[in-house]
Amino acid sequence: MNIHNSLTQIHNLAGNLAERAKSDEEFRSQIETDPLGTLTAAGLPGEIIGDFLRDSGLSADGDVQGYWSICAGTAVQTS
Repeated sequence: MNIHNSLTQIHNLAGNLAERAKSDEEFRSQIETDPLGTLTAAGLPGEIIGDFLRDSGLSADGDVQGYWSICAGTAVQTS
């Protein structure tokens, strides 16, 4: 599988998960309670969960408290 196909699959999965979070209150609640566990179990790579939460509106202030993200190869804490 090439990188383009992988990115396309991740993008499609993220879109599907965002739609599910909008329509499924229980799933949205699970994401709010345990975003990393819920979304990685659904197949989303951990490295993009912070972006996913911001882009899907699941993070009210645009910042995912206590979440670690990878930026230019360096781990930084967002809170």
